Amino acid sequence: MRKGTMRWKTLLLAALVGVSAMADQPSATFSGFNDWLGSETRGVRVGADGRLRLAPNLRRVGQLPEGVIWAALPDGSGGAYLSAGTDGKLFHFVGGQVKPYGQVKGGIVFAMARLGQDLIVAPTGEGKLLRVNPAGEVKPFADIEARIVWALAVEGDAVIAAGGAEKGAVLIQAREGSSRRLADLGDETAFTALTSDGQGGWYLGSHGRGLVLRYNRVGDRLETLLATSFEEVRALALADGQLYVGADNGLTNKFSTGLLERREGYLQADTVTATRSAVIRLDRDRVPQVLWQSAQSQVYALTAWKGQLLVGTGNRSRLFSIPLGAGRDADPFAIVQELGTGQATAFLPSGGDLLVVGSNPAELHLLSEAQATEGTLESRILKGSPIADWGRAYLEADAPTGTHVELQFRTGSTETPDATWSPWTPPLRSGERPALAASRFAQFRLRLSSTRGGATPTVETVNIHWAPRNLPPVWEGVDIMPPGLVITRNAPPDDIGIERVPLDTQKLIPALGYMGAEKRSFRRGGQSFVFRVNDPNGDVLQYAIRLLPERGSALLLEKAWKEKFFAFDTLPVPDGRYRLEVTAMDSPSVPFNAALSSTWRTAPFTVDHTPPAILELSAVAEGDGVRLRFLARDETSLLVDAAISADGEHWLQVVPEDRIFDQKEERFDLLVPKEATRGDRILVRVSDTHHNEQTASVALGVPGSKR
Repeated sequence: MRKGTMRWKTLLLAALVGVSAMADQPSATFSGFNDWLGSETRGVRVGADGRLRLAPNLRRVGQLPEGVIWAALPDGSGGAYLSAGTDGKLFHFVGGQVKPYGQVKGGIVFAMARLGQDLIVAPTGEGKLLRVNPAGEVKPFADIEARIVWALAVEGDAVIAAGGAEKGAVLIQAREGSSRRLADLGDETAFTALTSDGQGGWYLGSHGRGLVLRYNRVGDRLETLLATSFEEVRALALADGQLYVGADNGLTNKFSTGLLERREGYLQADTVTATRSAVIRLDRDRVPQVLWQSAQSQVYALTAWKGQLLVGTGNRSRLFSIPLGAGRDADPFAIVQELGTGQATAFLPSGGDLLVVGSNPAELHLLSEAQATEGTLESRILKGSPIADWGRAYLEADAPTGTHVELQFRTGSTETPDATWSPWTPPLRSGERPALAASRFAQFRLRLSSTRGGATPTVETVNIHWAPRNLPPVWEGVDIMPPGLVITRNAPPDDIGIERVPLDTQKLIPALGYMGAEKRSFRRGGQSFVFRVNDPNGDVLQYAIRLLPERGSALLLEKAWKEKFFAFDTLPVPDGRYRLEVTAMDSPSVPFNAALSSTWRTAPFTVDHTPPAILELSAVAEGDGVRLRFLARDETSLLVDAAISADGEHWLQVVPEDRIFDQKEERFDLLVPKEATRGDRILVRVSDTHHNEQTASVALGVPGSKR
């Protein structure tokens, strides 16, 4: 261990009751840059190598109620002019206070310039530049051929406006009472960025094909330097003769509607896999190089400051730093701060510091080169599945003398931390076991601090372990299939023809064919069930199945059934009323001492193998036909069907006297036409709900015996 340096590990709770085997337990390692992207940082720098250090100091110095600051301009004295809201309001930040400056009619003011002591502003949709003096008085400055102006700059007594007209992008020079078009580009929607080239010309960025262009005074020539492959160029910065370009997809449309996205919540994930933005450098030879790109953030602002290029982004208001010198190879980029707003939209010089503009909510922050003395990082939310016991967290850090790193932990049941979450634990010592209940969500917090100027601790890695709490299977129910319907992996060999299957059962058997992962068919005496049960942990289930008679002992049918459907042959079982008891067990997936189960009992169902009786059967000549009478009776089930055959070949369906099959006993009385009969006998067939059939015959003209 080096003198003055401490290398240590901090431990969090380990709870092993009701969790999976150690090899299956999830964990999360935070060590690379992308591991920290879902975190909330304040005063913590996240390097490209994933190391955490104290960041440059940042403090909030002003707020506006309007929500979004659309344009910001330095006042030359460390303050700023601001346009905010959607109704043309202007403000002056001076002396640490935000004061109203004036208001212009029209739409949103996206661009401002300072001409002498006055402001030149361009409200959208007006086709005008307006002049606002320090007293707040508004006067026309010049009419311009632009419906929207994205950038303004001052050139002597003239104002340069970059924006969009009805037929494309336009660059305009305006003086008091007059204006002229310097350049236009009909293929682009608008010029969206503007900065001086230092040689009397202008660098421009466009919306449409995301071009970087240069307007040269000599010959009023417009030259394309780069097609970025992005939709638009939002920001430009010139440093040491090299041009830095902030390119985006889909940003201008959000500005145009006046509705910037609010900051996303803790768990909101970016579903866009394509690159959303990039920072590109054009060197002195105009050779492009991508320095930074993101699939999550969009670039709003660029500035060169203290040997680095700062990138203001949304929708997390992170400030990225890209070294401008030789140090870029060792540390190519870093998150240096986070405003806590939705977007970081502008950088303004303020003495030796930098004023950073944020929106959603509208705020002003002052960034200093001096290092913060304290910073915190709150991790992304960790999810149990569906609930977890949270185990040890291992923190690896270097803490020079005068610096310190603390780790805390909290848990909760809501996706976003709220008042129902547990409080943060006290700083945890090695091996300390805080009393934290199992929960669905968890989060850890790192606190970095320094009492020695310029010294900072460095966090290398945080590794979190947890174990899903095993929960029992959850039943929705068991569906009892109609009698005779059989569900198996393979169709039974003794299936009967489909023509003998009742119509209501046929609807459940798609041509006796494949239905999902199983076969459905029909067999007398078969009884099937479908289990509606799920395991909260996604464990593999098996089932113990018992048949429960109304009287007598239970019969074990299966003790380790694997399917979510079950069929058994009821023929060996006596007639009567039964229930099926199914116990779902997750033992195939979890250690035996952590396995859980839950049980469902079905509603009563009937087992009936006894066919109905046909009584009082008679067939007596009557007029030109035969009067057929009989009584059908079943001891257990309702009767559902009856048919007669008067010619020995065809069966004719018949209904009882009251025309409804709704009893265990039904009486039949019908006249059979003489021409329908053949031979000297009539056959009668009846069946019950369990497809038990009885057949009887009677000689024509002879009364049947009564039973």
